[in-house]
Amino acid sequence: MEFRLLGPLEVLDAGQQVAVGGHKRRALLALLLLHRNEVVPAERLIDELWDGRPPTTAAKGLQVQISQLRKELARVSHPNGAALLTRASGYVLQVPPETVDIDRFERALADGERARAAGRPEKALAHLSEALELWRGSPLVDFAYEAFAQDEIVRLEELRLVAAEERIDAELALGRHHQVVAELQRLVGVNPLRERLRAQLMLALYRCGRRADALEAFRDDRRVSVEELGLEPGPELRRLEGQILDDSPELRSPPRATATTRAIRRSSIALIAAGVLLGGAALGAFLRGGDEDGTPPPSPALDLAANSAVAIDAGGAMLARFALPLPGRPTDVAAEGDRLLAVSIDSSALTIVDGRTRRIERTIPLPMRPAAVSVDADTVWIADGRRGLLARLDAGYERIATRATWRRPRRPEAVGLSRFDPTAVAVADGAAWATDGSSRLVRADPSGRVTRVRTSHPLDGIAAGAGAVWAISRADATLVRVDPSSGRVTDEIAIVARPGDEAPAPIAVATTASAVWVLNGNTATVSRIDARSRGITGTIPLSLEQSPRDIDAGAGAVWVSSFDGTVTRIPVDGGEPRSSFMRASLVGVAGSEKRVWLAAVALDQQIPGGER
Repeated sequence: MEFRLLGPLEVLDAGQQVAVGGHKRRALLALLLLHRNEVVPAERLIDELWDGRPPTTAAKGLQVQISQLRKELARVSHPNGAALLTRASGYVLQVPPETVDIDRFERALADGERARAAGRPEKALAHLSEALELWRGSPLVDFAYEAFAQDEIVRLEELRLVAAEERIDAELALGRHHQVVAELQRLVGVNPLRERLRAQLMLALYRCGRRADALEAFRDDRRVSVEELGLEPGPELRRLEGQILDDSPELRSPPRATATTRAIRRSSIALIAAGVLLGGAALGAFLRGGDEDGTPPPSPALDLAANSAVAIDAGGAMLARFALPLPGRPTDVAAEGDRLLAVSIDSSALTIVDGRTRRIERTIPLPMRPAAVSVDADTVWIADGRRGLLARLDAGYERIATRATWRRPRRPEAVGLSRFDPTAVAVADGAAWATDGSSRLVRADPSGRVTRVRTSHPLDGIAAGAGAVWAISRADATLVRVDPSSGRVTDEIAIVARPGDEAPAPIAVATTASAVWVLNGNTATVSRIDARSRGITGTIPLSLEQSPRDIDAGAGAVWVSSFDGTVTRIPVDGGEPRSSFMRASLVGVAGSEKRVWLAAVALDQQIPGGER
């Protein structure tokens, strides 16, 4: 038996995939694998699987999931010592290290680092290429928005980048500078503040006879460091600049490598070019796109690369028109006219996409961990809830115009991409309004002055429109209305569940001209609230299997993106909702009067697509 987590979760038996059914059961298996060979208390499993809000039947539900998972694993013909065992306080998944791809990757990386440190670049290259070949996409991609996976995702992504840096060092030691320049330029573009990559690029350019380009790479690093962080480049980078200026003999290229290592390098370069490191950033600008005259593409089922912005047909067909890569995992998206604005972690950047030209206008590095973005005309506000920071960019989006800070509440840090991160931002009357999980709304005016608005509920989502600012409380299932001019709370509206159902947990909110739309994550419903009477006028059911993530209004409808790849169009006039499957995990949606965009993280699983 083999367990794979460096990409979508897979269980293999003699090379054949073993079916593990249902998102909850797959999450349970992932949790046990992350804590392999150690007892995980049942209480912790329940808390993680139900995101801290377990139903009264959670203990029984966990027992059922354990039983079903044990049956699925028992069907394999080559268990290789793997076993799911019950202990007094919980459960343990016993697996030999060689059966888990994370363990094999870390062992190959360590072997490669030792070989390179010992001055054996050919052996190092072999080990590091073996390590990178284990990657099939973003780690734990099925659970990229689950809190339990965030720390491990961040750790693995860092190790993957370390493995790439180590491999490039081995390539440079073998005289492969010509072959790694293009790859380094891509990696530096995605990680502009990573000085080891910048130094490797400078050295490779110098050895290629491009001394001026090598010095320009240093100047570019200094500009980014000084303007965005207020810091000069580190001593190693400054020393390398001096060596390039002096044409130091230490920078001379080593002898050419052998044919054996050339073959190894070709394999590893092909792997990187295929998008393993960049999460599919080499995706072409068009994916079965239709024409602007309304002619639809031939099929709605697309294989979208990880971390993509997807423009879709806003009509009844809901087909993807084109897609563009983002420089990291998206945390939030916003739309204005024909433009998309996406913020992403990994690279900590704001990406501007022009829907008319179907091109990325620019990508702006950000000195923050952006969690949310909102746009109004030519003003963009970005929120970093971990630091308690709001940043404003004006027309041109070249640099931050205003910073506003506040003392964030003491709470567990929201990490990764979970839509349940309480950080959210909206723009109303020129000011930014943000939530951070506390019971106080943050308001920042264009000058950066911050005021707080006290409420009676912990708030973790916000939208502006329909004559007010509207914030949601996931814990209290409440919608709070605030007058943007006075800053006063004018109403509190309970999101009422149907009889017999558990209380809903709002996770996102959107507005149209006369209504507020609240997305309830655990019940997979959308509550429609009349903005004038402030009463609930409808509850639109979604499928629980969709795992809804985000909601926004645009192009005459309300749109819900779901982690299973479903986008749902809800007519504002009360017509029947309609869903379509995009064959990608949809983690964000942004609409304007002209276009609807989706933020996608592709899964390698080939699930039949089509309209539902």
